[in-house]
Amino acid sequence: MGTSVFSSWRIALGVVLFAFAVRVAAIFVLGDPLDIYRVTKGGGLDWSWGYEQAAVAQALADGRGFSDPFAQGTGPTAWVAPFYPVLLAGLIKFFGGITPSVAWILAIAQSAGAALTSFYLWKLGRHLYSGTAGMAAAVLWAVHPMAIYLPVAMVWDSTFVALSMAWFLATMVERGREVTTGGVAILGLGLGGTLLVNPAPLALVPVFAWYYLRPRPGHLHFERSGIRKVVVLLGTAALTISPWLVRNMVVVGSPQIRSNLGVELFVGNNDGAYGPFNVRIHPSYDGAELERYRSLGEVEYSRVAMGESFDWIKEHPTRFGWLTLERFQRFWVGPDPTKPVLLGTGYIQERDWMGWIKWVTHAFFGLCALIGIITWRGRSGSRTLLRGAFLFYPLVYYVTHVFERYRFPIEPLITLVAAVFLLRLFFGAKHEWARPDRSDYGKN
Repeated sequence: MGTSVFSSWRIALGVVLFAFAVRVAAIFVLGDPLDIYRVTKGGGLDWSWGYEQAAVAQALADGRGFSDPFAQGTGPTAWVAPFYPVLLAGLIKFFGGITPSVAWILAIAQSAGAALTSFYLWKLGRHLYSGTAGMAAAVLWAVHPMAIYLPVAMVWDSTFVALSMAWFLATMVERGREVTTGGVAILGLGLGGTLLVNPAPLALVPVFAWYYLRPRPGHLHFERSGIRKVVVLLGTAALTISPWLVRNMVVVGSPQIRSNLGVELFVGNNDGAYGPFNVRIHPSYDGAELERYRSLGEVEYSRVAMGESFDWIKEHPTRFGWLTLERFQRFWVGPDPTKPVLLGTGYIQERDWMGWIKWVTHAFFGLCALIGIITWRGRSGSRTLLRGAFLFYPLVYYVTHVFERYRFPIEPLITLVAAVFLLRLFFGAKHEWARPDRSDYGKN
């Protein structure tokens, strides 16, 4: 079977349909999609259902505006980006509350988004390595346990930001560096839209810029046309998010996409920190911190928390270094699987069979990707693009705190690199299926 077969978009769409069917089946296996029946039987919104995203969505649905991220009547907020709460609020409003219909539609929409990600992953793999690699990555994504579980079990933006990132990167490398100004503007709109889902991909802006700026082989200077493309890309993205930034400046007092960075830094760097999320000093769980948040206001509270974090880091540099290493491990491999799991609610539980699958999956894909990125031999520019993504994206989590789902926006990239590593491992680097396609070497 030649590699050209794996370049067929029809087969790629077949993988999408398969991936969607697997996720819909998972909804029935779990039995309670997105914990909705637990919530509805409890008579209302449970904080652990959707967390800040659902709390803001409920406020929107109630006519209280974009506010109240902890369901405690705290007023206007910029704690989360707008896309997901607005989507969820629309569903809540349409169906007259948090009903099973809301959960089913949201779970199916997220399943469709996760399935469609496999198509863009196939396109990305084709252009960065080969059709075989792209198809292998798409199939691997279709059966990826975390990419099956999150869309049908969690009310959060993870699925949609991963889809947005996969679309953006696949489109960027497909059009190449010779893309027109109009094409770059479309990418800028897509990047801006992605940031309104979740601003975490901001960390990759240096990687996107270098993609267009890097010198061609044998040259030492930046591409002049690349400078124009970077300006158009970032300018269009900035214009796309500007209404949200203006709203936040006027309403909450700071032109940020999200206002909580200082708080997350504080949660991860204090005397009680040990790597993951610390519920004991977060306003969503701790009454004293909630009152401090209420009295200072959201922006000032985050600013003070960031200052306290910097002070603690200066006083405890060695401890901070060990915590950073712990967070690096958690991001790529996961926590020590033999230790109990601290839930967001503060309760301790042992890992069940699903927890073990999640940890094994997280560690397997993470380790394969780390080894794979070191040995990557793809098309021109692909190594820089992927290594840059792996380098820059996790930095903020290394210094704050880590949940396994925090790496999900780049999980498609991790899956692609892992797929190439496995192809080379099982078939050998010289095998046709494991070799990069050089047919348009240098285009990207």
